[in-house]
Amino acid sequence: MNNNSIYQITQAIKNFDIKTLDEILDDDISYMDVTKSLFLKKLKKKFKNARKDGCHFFDDVFFGICGSCNIGCEGVTFLSKSGYYIDLFIESKDDKTVSDICICNKLNNFADLDKKIDLGFSFCKDEKVTFKASTEYTLIEQHLNTMLSDLSDFKIKIFLDDLIEWYDKFNYLRSVIDQLGPFECFDYKLYSKAFGLTNQINNIYNLKSKTEYAADALITYHQTTSEREKLIWFLENRKDHNGTINFQFPREWRKDLCVIYKINNIKLTIDFSGYEYVLDYFIKLDNFYDELMEKYKPLPEHFDESETGYIECSLENHLILHHKHLDVVEMYRRKHKP
Repeated sequence: MNNNSIYQITQAIKNFDIKTLDEILDDDISYMDVTKSLFLKKLKKKFKNARKDGCHFFDDVFFGICGSCNIGCEGVTFLSKSGYYIDLFIESKDDKTVSDICICNKLNNFADLDKKIDLGFSFCKDEKVTFKASTEYTLIEQHLNTMLSDLSDFKIKIFLDDLIEWYDKFNYLRSVIDQLGPFECFDYKLYSKAFGLTNQINNIYNLKSKTEYAADALITYHQTTSEREKLIWFLENRKDHNGTINFQFPREWRKDLCVIYKINNIKLTIDFSGYEYVLDYFIKLDNFYDELMEKYKPLPEHFDESETGYIECSLENHLILHHKHLDVVEMYRRKHKP
């Protein structure tokens, strides 16, 4: 075992010294139930974030009592003058050497401290050394790897219908992730990754599902003749606002009807031939919103009249500030009131 005394480790943490921690912490011991390398990788990232803000070490160490995972045990707060801090429970079986280091989520300090920016962190269940993959977990991992591999192989453009047909092959993965929900997914690194990926592809899927709705909505839009009527149209279809936020539209996209969609580090070129009107629907929603937000943006006198100097950034609030379309704003506020 390395000479990992409590004092040495405390000093290394205080000085943001990952190199020394790597040298003195035991390779055969898990910290926060993960490998030493993973623990130090996460800690190094937190120190790096603090350094970007000019904090290069902790100025002092303060003690307290844990009120959560290790109730009644003594914990340590490492605190900088700028307010960066990390609360740790440093475990020792012989009061000399360190057997574990854990983030303390509820440390009650003996003194009032100016703790502002928490450098604490946590790990997913499937990052822990005790984790054992279930059959379901293994299947999701296989399907996710296949999905990512397929996406990387889409080197040239892919038609929207072909992309949807391909995505339908992963119904098992989509069903499991949907049943788990976001909160349980975020407990696992793998499920969190799958959740993010399926959400991104669902954005494309959503456009395809709007074919009939978009056609009817565009007919209604072209029947509007005033800003008030267009505002009502927008509010009726507001749920689809920002539907193309992750799409990139090349300058000449209307010629070949190809748009770019970025998933992780993969750029998909999707051919929307036959569905260009669906894109038009989403684009009209976004453009009209941007137009009104610019037209009715707060003026200097609005900020002067605000008690806090802050103005809520919303279309409804901007219209109220300019006393425009107040009846429409009130009507839709009542309509969507819980």
